[in-house]
Amino acid sequence: MSHIEQSDGVPAAIAPAGEGMVFPAGSGGMPGGQAGESSGVQWRTDWDSRIEAVSGSCWVNAVAGTVLDGREVAVVGTEDATVRMLDMATGLLVGEPLTGHEDSVRCLATAVLDGRPVAVTGSEDGTARVWDLGAREQVGQMLELYRGPVNAVAATVLNGRPVVVTAGDDGTARLWDLATCEQIGDHLVRSCGDVWAAATAMHGDRPIAVTSEAEGPLQVIDLATGRPLGELTGHDGLVQDVATTVLDGRAIAVTGGADDTMRVWDLVTCEQLYSRPTTEPFSVSAGLVEGRPVAVTRAPSVYADGPRYDISSQVLRVWDLTGREPAGQVVDGPWFSEARTVTPRGRLLVSSRAGLAALTHH
Repeated sequence: MSHIEQSDGVPAAIAPAGEGMVFPAGSGGMPGGQAGESSGVQWRTDWDSRIEAVSGSCWVNAVAGTVLDGREVAVVGTEDATVRMLDMATGLLVGEPLTGHEDSVRCLATAVLDGRPVAVTGSEDGTARVWDLGAREQVGQMLELYRGPVNAVAATVLNGRPVVVTAGDDGTARLWDLATCEQIGDHLVRSCGDVWAAATAMHGDRPIAVTSEAEGPLQVIDLATGRPLGELTGHDGLVQDVATTVLDGRAIAVTGGADDTMRVWDLVTCEQLYSRPTTEPFSVSAGLVEGRPVAVTRAPSVYADGPRYDISSQVLRVWDLTGREPAGQVVDGPWFSEARTVTPRGRLLVSSRAGLAALTHH
């Protein structure tokens, strides 16, 4: 993954390549990474935020990266119903928390609206909201679903205007105009069960969405027409997470299911490219690093002696989607949350009970 110099001189100690271990300097930080089985890659922490308000008193459910006033920031959605920003150069909070949701923030995505960075958040309270990150205020009215939490939000651009897809326990996936906060057209999906996940991609010059339902196959939908383009069939059982990226110039989806497999799909043909057995498929992230597509999956927890929730370690596995093999793994003492993302600049943002850290790759 791309080499990015450390910010503000935060030091890290890197072991010899043969050992492949990385340890952040200082005390109280997250443990670093470990080399993958196949490539001898190395990880390091660029920064480590040990901010009580984020890592101690409230659990981070969602995270995304963006650029605000020329600096990289992490936007996080938390269990205490707030949206917070952290400076990725210092790990410090940027401004006051954004408030308005009445229950925990479950998912979020970042976008650009009229040249301004914004975040779209989905909550257990059954609403999605748009936030102007520079002005630190809500934009327009809330996007209200009929019942149940919002499970996923995914942003893209349709006919030159920013839009967002929401998926929720109300059995729908919907398309919204970010400028007006109004729904565009009819529901993209109407399901008898929950819609678990949604991700967006580009099919040539057309934006598309991939949705996962509790009942039924994954659907690929043309956002310009609202019509399905095809189905992704192959998983045996629930698919709880979907991520998209680009492989050889073509849009692909990475999915994780209850059948203990990670599968990679060509979104142009709706055909499966390949699958890999893995024991951590329920949580999937994907992105481009130095032009190479990668996916990140979360391994099951390793429990120490004692209470069930006394977790000793957990592994994030990074997959090289071009080589179709694991590229490396990041090991942490406390458990990882669902909150992680690959930023546009090739860093892996990951949250755990130890805090929120940005990891880079050698």
